[in-house]
Amino acid sequence: MRAAKISSYGIVAVCLAVILVPLFVLATVSLQSSSGTLNPLALPETYHWSNYPQAIEVGRLVLYFSNSVTVLAVSLSVTLVCAILAGYALRHGRAWRADWFFSYFLLGMILPGFAGTIQSFLLLRELSLLNTHLGLSIIQVAGGMALPIFLYFQFFKTVPLEIEEAATIDGCSPIRIFWQVVVPLTLPVTSTCIIVIAINSWNDFFGPLVYLSSPNSRTLPIGLMFFKTQYSANWPQLFAASALVAMPITLLYMFVQRFIIKGLVGGAVKG
Repeated sequence: MRAAKISSYGIVAVCLAVILVPLFVLATVSLQSSSGTLNPLALPETYHWSNYPQAIEVGRLVLYFSNSVTVLAVSLSVTLVCAILAGYALRHGRAWRADWFFSYFLLGMILPGFAGTIQSFLLLRELSLLNTHLGLSIIQVAGGMALPIFLYFQFFKTVPLEIEEAATIDGCSPIRIFWQVVVPLTLPVTSTCIIVIAINSWNDFFGPLVYLSSPNSRTLPIGLMFFKTQYSANWPQLFAASALVAMPITLLYMFVQRFIIKGLVGGAVKG
């Protein structure tokens, strides 16, 4: 029993080290001088906080932050609305049709995201959406729809139909039942979908690299790439910019993380 407890603490310690050591390296390097020798595992003798405003200015992070937020807002809102409507429709559809459509949506979780890159590129070019944030958002919505639909469908299967039948008896219309009775129950799974969609959109590197070519339309992951040139790299500024880029998603995760486990297991029914 004692050996098992020691083993458990050892596993927890290793997991904490895997998480905390990269964060420590990120913080220490971002505060070191760019002209000296970098030591990622030691605290700097002088804290160069100026690396952060310099990284914002040199890396054009304000512009790239605005671009990333624009893409994230469109892809997140459209994906959530479409996923919750699709999950609800699948829950109330005829059995064989619902199973067929559900299997079709699950293909999005099986096929690799880059499988249709050439076709997507040509389609966006024909629609004059290439090198636009709207075009990139459409690609992210199409590629990230499967998991939210799966989570919403599984959640709606746990909601008793008696709740909706009682609302119908009280005189609620189907639309009012959906928005005022069903949607408020989806807070756990919606929180899970928000963090998953936000992380995928915010960290997307391949999509902006392929579909955005203009320097003014770049998102943050592409902007970080230009801190490193062929012959040199300003590592403290790059690490400072990386810390700034990771901060919004980290704060979002801390805000909604208590709902994530509930969402992944299907949520809870409130009566």
